[in-house]
Amino acid sequence: MQDYNVMDLFRWKGRKVFVTGASGFIGQALIKQLIKCDAVVHALCRKTSVLQEHTGVPQISVTYGDATDLDLLINLCRREDFSVVFHLAGISSSGGEINPYSFWESNIRGAYTVLEACRKAIPSARIVMSSSREVDNCLSFSVDQPYHPYMVSKASTELIARSYRDDFGLIVACPRLNNIYGEGDQNWQRLIPGTIRSIIDGEPPIIRSNGQCNRSYVYVDDAVRALMAIAERLHCQEIQKEVFIITGSETYSVFDVVSQLIEISACVDLIPLVLNENIGGRVDEVYYPAKEKQLLDWECMTSLPDGLQLTYDWYRRNTNKISEK
Repeated sequence: MQDYNVMDLFRWKGRKVFVTGASGFIGQALIKQLIKCDAVVHALCRKTSVLQEHTGVPQISVTYGDATDLDLLINLCRREDFSVVFHLAGISSSGGEINPYSFWESNIRGAYTVLEACRKAIPSARIVMSSSREVDNCLSFSVDQPYHPYMVSKASTELIARSYRDDFGLIVACPRLNNIYGEGDQNWQRLIPGTIRSIIDGEPPIIRSNGQCNRSYVYVDDAVRALMAIAERLHCQEIQKEVFIITGSETYSVFDVVSQLIEISACVDLIPLVLNENIGGRVDEVYYPAKEKQLLDWECMTSLPDGLQLTYDWYRRNTNKISEK
């Protein structure tokens, strides 16, 4: 394989970058790093969303709207002539009540709307669309593989992106992100923010499963570095054809994660409440991101203990975010 560690004259400074899902916690972390690199960022947020950390920063323009609004996106892309697009908008899998129509409408329609807008208005743009490691086994069509709306919506997104790449020449990649965590995540159904919220509220963390499910976790700043590394190298066709899995090389059980957060908080008297519900949790096979290291010069730099400490400290400093719904 060719070595892509050295970029071909790519610079973020002054580059026009479009970010959908900009008010999400990954979007905000990405924007923060893009600003440090002197990119000119345009953020797309839902009308009910606010960019918590970056409102009023001169380098950012904000459009309030939906990623499924084709006319809005075409007009915006034609006017701004973005050279890089990060599509992060969508509904994540987070437990609780599932509305399959919402997954299809947001994740699938949002994906092909962004791609169609790029095809019509900025066909030479580099497009990075976040996918999920949930897709790993989805396309094998195993009779034993359970499918759920989030997994299927992400698999559909990847197939749609490939069709736009192969038939229309769009420059697009769909890296599969795996259990991203970090400051600013207010999806309390997720393990790490939900556990931190319980600890700060002085309540025992709830583990819905038996706590033995093993998964790997990626700190949000490491995920952002991966997304940007892909965009930087996406002019290479070999990179466009690769499937990149953005994950750590170590796995931890749910109980391990909760125990580490309790230790970090020094609230050792809080005993997790284990419900032993059969929630069908995914078990991650260990994946060593050697390809990502070689082609992207990327690997997780933040250990889980360090990342959990950074995340917990952020919530302690921003206890007002705990009460927000």
